[in-house]
Amino acid sequence: MRLKITLIMLITMIINTPVLSQEIDCNEFDKLSAKYVECTAKKLKEKASNEIVKSKKKIDETGIGEKLKKFKNSKTLSDLIKS
Repeated sequence: MRLKITLIMLITMIINTPVLSQEIDCNEFDKLSAKYVECTAKKLKEKASNEIVKSKKKIDETGIGEKLKKFKNSKTLSDLIKS
């Protein structure tokens, strides 16, 4: 019984894994259609959000993030210089 359950789970994982990892292909749509525009917008949004996350990590690692927060929180120039 356990063997059947594990086999079923293993087969479903193998079948579903390639489906989840496929990249969106916009070439199947006509270039002037609304579906093509929507598809390219989704791809661009995913790529941009990944780049934003990477850049935020880099800023936090270098220490510039703390200085930027300090600059944003200061109301006057004297507040910035004091700290």
